[in-house]
Amino acid sequence: MSFSGVVYVNLSLSLFFFNFKPYFIFYISKPYAWLILQITHHTTMLKPQLNHLHRHKTAPPSLLTRGKKSFIAGDDGGANPTSFLSHNTLAFPVKRYNSFRSHPPNIRKFASQIKAVASEASTASNIKTISLKAVITVQMTVGGALSNIFTQALDDFTDMLGKSLLLELVSAEIDPKTGLMKDPIKDYAHRTGQQENEITYLAEFEVPEDFGSIGAIKIENEHHKEAFVESIVIEGSAIGPITVSCNSWVHSKFDNPEKRVFFVDKVSCLPSNTPSGLKALRETELAILRGEGVANKPREKKDRIYDYDVYNDLGDPDKDPDLARPVLGNKDFPHPRRCKTGRLPTKTDPLSESRSSEVYVPRDEAFSEVKNMTFNIKTVYSVLKAVIPSLETTLIDKNLGFPYFTAIDSLFNEGVNLPPIESDGFLKNILPRLLKSIEDAQNNILLFETPEVIDRDKFGWIRDEEFCRQTLAGLNPLSITLVKEWPLTSKLDPEVYGPPESAITKEIVERAIRGFCTLEEAIENKKLFMLDYHDIFLPYVHKVRELKNLRTTLYGSRTLMYLTPTGTLRPLAIELVRPPGNGKPQWKRAFTPCWDATGMWLWKLAKVHVLAHDSGFHQLYSHWMRTHCCTEPYIIATNRQLSKMHPIHNLLHPHFRYTMEINALAREALINSSGIIESCFTPGKYSTELSSVAYGQLWRFDHEALPADLIARGMAVEDPDSPHGLKLSIEDYPYANDGLVLWDIIKDWVTDYVNHYYPEENLVETDDELQAWWTEIRTVGHADKKDEPWWPVLKTPKDLIGILSTIIWVTSGHHAAVNFGQYDYAGYIPNRTTIARVKMPCEDPTEDEWEAFKRRPEDELLSAFPSQIQASQVMAVLDVLSNHSPDEEYLGAKIEPVFEANPQIKAAYEMFAGRLKELEGVIDARNADESRRNRNGVGVVPYNLLKPFSAPGVTGMGVPNSISI
Repeated sequence: MSFSGVVYVNLSLSLFFFNFKPYFIFYISKPYAWLILQITHHTTMLKPQLNHLHRHKTAPPSLLTRGKKSFIAGDDGGANPTSFLSHNTLAFPVKRYNSFRSHPPNIRKFASQIKAVASEASTASNIKTISLKAVITVQMTVGGALSNIFTQALDDFTDMLGKSLLLELVSAEIDPKTGLMKDPIKDYAHRTGQQENEITYLAEFEVPEDFGSIGAIKIENEHHKEAFVESIVIEGSAIGPITVSCNSWVHSKFDNPEKRVFFVDKVSCLPSNTPSGLKALRETELAILRGEGVANKPREKKDRIYDYDVYNDLGDPDKDPDLARPVLGNKDFPHPRRCKTGRLPTKTDPLSESRSSEVYVPRDEAFSEVKNMTFNIKTVYSVLKAVIPSLETTLIDKNLGFPYFTAIDSLFNEGVNLPPIESDGFLKNILPRLLKSIEDAQNNILLFETPEVIDRDKFGWIRDEEFCRQTLAGLNPLSITLVKEWPLTSKLDPEVYGPPESAITKEIVERAIRGFCTLEEAIENKKLFMLDYHDIFLPYVHKVRELKNLRTTLYGSRTLMYLTPTGTLRPLAIELVRPPGNGKPQWKRAFTPCWDATGMWLWKLAKVHVLAHDSGFHQLYSHWMRTHCCTEPYIIATNRQLSKMHPIHNLLHPHFRYTMEINALAREALINSSGIIESCFTPGKYSTELSSVAYGQLWRFDHEALPADLIARGMAVEDPDSPHGLKLSIEDYPYANDGLVLWDIIKDWVTDYVNHYYPEENLVETDDELQAWWTEIRTVGHADKKDEPWWPVLKTPKDLIGILSTIIWVTSGHHAAVNFGQYDYAGYIPNRTTIARVKMPCEDPTEDEWEAFKRRPEDELLSAFPSQIQASQVMAVLDVLSNHSPDEEYLGAKIEPVFEANPQIKAAYEMFAGRLKELEGVIDARNADESRRNRNGVGVVPYNLLKPFSAPGVTGMGVPNSISI
């Protein structure tokens, strides 16, 4: 007769929110309570052997001799954490049996099963075997300690039994007799120790000599929680250690009975070279990642499915009809695709996807629960979810501007008082740059660091030469173009938008460049350059001006600049245009630097509008669209079509780290309806719609490579006699100068890599996985551009080198150039305003408006800047977006294990890494060169954005492998 006994387990647990050590009571049947005690005396029962061809040579140490372990995994002060039971912590009433012979019937049955396994193993002792050990490294995770306390107890008990992870060694060869996969060699791994944030497990195998080489390992997670498996190292092989780089979440078998498959690092091969014993696994794993046979339902956190969807989750029409947003990813609004989440449609709009507190990304794309990998995402999330809402409560009038310039300066020396923030202790730990506590007050202070641009020159933002210099060495050096034709005209329909001719006339230009050359000579000698935001913004001018919940305005604009003999740019004119509408004709005017008070103030205000245009275009297109959005389809296609055995998957994988996770967060709180972008940038609710229009009109994959981009903008021409094969239109163009060196380094590495795996040209065209990958990127990931003639063909290694170099450049150099200088350049609002909230005072003014402008022009300028709350929100977000996390992986800083497993690839990578270190010195030398006036001079910020390496924090340098923030 069975009856329930009570087991009291002392859990030495120090929870961060409790200050006591609780006792937890488990009700278990009496025989199993007896079993726990018996196990402590019969350690040979801890790890039943599943492999009939092997047994352990040494038994694990008795539980009674192991160090005491606390209940939470890893909280043991370095002691051996094999069990949470010891003779010092047994504090529960049980009936003790005198010996192993006196066990009850159900235990006798269990023991007989163990003996049977051991007996079968002994009968096979005449088979020659090789002893192998597998060391599994699992990273500890954080979060949810209390909510997971009971499953943690079960998992610790599983560890104690030596049944933590079930490993299966898979032969790379099929059985020659049957033509089928050989039976795997199985064993349970038991926990052996812990160092810092890593737990190690050990499995031991006796492998038959005719088993063949090991090609893969299957893992079944016996815990009730998922585990982040970092790596497996198999020791004892004649060829030396065999490494398996996992870096993956392995689900619990209770969530999904399917075992996870990991291929050995050395088995990196094209599909045609796949070992016979791994072909089926290779195909099956891809099918799982594609979600084949899975029901069309909301994805769960544990899922690993990669699929495509349109951007239909930015609006929230169920909350407010005004928060509805158009679907992006169709004929009207072309757009790259995102990862499918499977969330249900909204109630009010069946084409829009409902929103949720968490946005699905495939499990291995997320990183928020692994220690030392939480800095970026948690910091950004905290600013968006805690600091920004807190800011909104500090000011009653959200449109209140800065009353004077010293009020802007106070953000850096006095800060903004915040009300108490929930979990502010945690926030202070991860936001030390932003949140400062006051000893005698309950409130926090949002105190900003001084951006480098005004730390070096507080009044540099006023200077025209600095305004121009930043088009070459600032935050958005990707918009400036060469003027090739005159007169400047619009391509928009004149019936709708008015006369197409520009207000910047030949007379205006020649009056400004008199003494240098004529207009024709300036164009012929490549001396005129432009920021052209005319045709892209003009269709949205009236829409933006009619917004009810945002004080903003918009123009179409052109900014004309002249290249001086010293190699610097000088502004000639700014044109602002309002199309006809609302009963008014087209309004346009050209503003120039001049020497009277009224003209100079109008010039200053015109620059504010251009800066707002450039800030919006930079954030929405140069940054968000060209890097974040356009990369997501590459990631999805790579996981769906390229096996983890494929060398191209291995090459690209480091460059996709965390991108989908940060994109999901952006859709949740940055670019969504009423998010930071819509609330603080000029286009307002039309922001993402504008980025779609820009993608449709401007984006071409073949122009995303840096050399092609420079040529397309007229900033360079091909020249075999010039460095990098290009002659720059502006010799001192820091972004292009440093970027071309970096581009060459990347391309040379990719060339060595591709030529190693594709020594013959036909191998590219006959690689089914590779061809499916490229086809899917073009026709599904960028479906709205699938019929464009400019897509590169993929037939030869040279074609592949160009495609891969472009993708890697976009995720590394391009993104670094437009992201990590955000706070240093835009952290001071006057230097780079994100919004222009008032129209030009000369556009149809009333008498009172004009008199007010004449009386206090400074008020007009301050009114154009963002409001106090907009400025604070933008600065807080830019601070964290410019931040390098402590675990940042920089280009060339860390070799991937799969590269290291191949001597030729390892040598090529070491050369790649060495050249990147040399680039650091090249950039330092250029910044010290006084002849390079666009990166050296009094008060000038050196151009460091493409220096490959950086310390953590906001440094204005460092090129990570991937778009991880």
